[in-house]
Amino acid sequence: MAVANLTAVTGVLFNDRRRFYLDENTFSELYMSETPFLSGLMNVGSETSDDPDYKMFEYRASWANPYLTIGGSANWNNSGNPAHASGTTVTDVIVTPSTGLPAITTTTTSLNGVVVDFWNAAGTTYKGTAIITGPGSVAGKLNFQGISNPEVGAETMSNLVDTDIAYIRTSAAGEGANSPDAFSDDLEVVTNSTQIFRTPLEMTGTLASANLRGEKERQRLRINKGREHMMKLERALFFGVKAGGIGGYAAGTSGTNPIDGTDPTHRSVGGATVRTTMGVIPALKRYGRSSTSDAFQNVFNRSGGLTFDNFVDDTEKLAQYQPGGGEFVAYCGSGAYSYWSKITSDLSFAAGRIQIENTTSELGLHVQKVFAPSGVVINLVRAPALNYGPTSKYMVIVNPDNAKLVSYRNNTGEAAGGSYSSIAYNTNIKTDNGYDGVKDEYFSDCGVALTLMDSHALMITP
Repeated sequence: MAVANLTAVTGVLFNDRRRFYLDENTFSELYMSETPFLSGLMNVGSETSDDPDYKMFEYRASWANPYLTIGGSANWNNSGNPAHASGTTVTDVIVTPSTGLPAITTTTTSLNGVVVDFWNAAGTTYKGTAIITGPGSVAGKLNFQGISNPEVGAETMSNLVDTDIAYIRTSAAGEGANSPDAFSDDLEVVTNSTQIFRTPLEMTGTLASANLRGEKERQRLRINKGREHMMKLERALFFGVKAGGIGGYAAGTSGTNPIDGTDPTHRSVGGATVRTTMGVIPALKRYGRSSTSDAFQNVFNRSGGLTFDNFVDDTEKLAQYQPGGGEFVAYCGSGAYSYWSKITSDLSFAAGRIQIENTTSELGLHVQKVFAPSGVVINLVRAPALNYGPTSKYMVIVNPDNAKLVSYRNNTGEAAGGSYSSIAYNTNIKTDNGYDGVKDEYFSDCGVALTLMDSHALMITP
């Protein structure tokens, strides 16, 4: 009889008596810290809504950067000498007010006494300072009186041309003059919708009762499907697209009304209404500003290369909207996150000109801090949902003051800290006809509230 050995044996000994497992009571699983954006929103507190299509008010202060754009300025040119002289009144200059300023009519005195500085559109040539003396002869025109041009010995005002800008600096009231008409800029409305997320898990009654090595199969699936459900929500917060938008101005351009988003717009699939929430990346691509010449730029595509000078300029624009806590959070794909460890050896980033703090752990997340010369602090957090494809190089920079999770039909009520649960776990949802099995489900009906898209940003790294 041949000597018995292990490798050649088959049958009961091989299949059932051998112990293949180093630890038969545990199992291994590869997973990451899946959902930092969702977790961050839940951590600061979410809100409940009694309507799946919700609206928010937002306010852009007109006093932050008010200006008038000059157009058709033939009344202020060389043919009008001595119209350039200090103290000369020039009538009927066509102007277009920036968002938040009142409409220009023939009777309103709202801008009387307002002092403006004239500059060319590029901001490279100062043309003098004037005061608004009243409305013009027709709507859309104003009368000005030159005060001075301190850069010229004779204080002569320079010619105005179309696209010149009149920056509103202050106001100067006349002695004994009447008070001008009051005006105020109204609140704006943005909207979004909650989205239904369903992640089921199901097994036969036999499998649910089996005594398996490791955890019960139902418990193992519950953990695994929970992570899958959380990732669905995370991806929607980043990538979700809502038909009709959320309200705003295309590419950040100003106007009298938002281009879209004033009413809920949904799709019908198989006869059922499907609501989708608008995520932060599509919202930034639709309403963000990408021109490098725009002082309010918040979409920065530096995929072709990022220099220290570019970085200073970009973060200076971010600094206009510092959150209340003083620090932004940038959710990064793997390429963007690792990029900041490479720039110390990049000659375009000279040593000592940018400070990157070693990785720390906050709320279970690894955080790396970037301190910009402009005073901006950016907390870099890995976001696995961005790791693959072109979004690997994305940094989604969120202003926590203007982003919030909204939950509709939350099943577990208010939680500690005033937040609401956005995830419900429903058990035994399939019971008809004595069903011999178990079907559970993770269920969410939630979305994200995004306001003041100007205050969020998208940066694409090399």
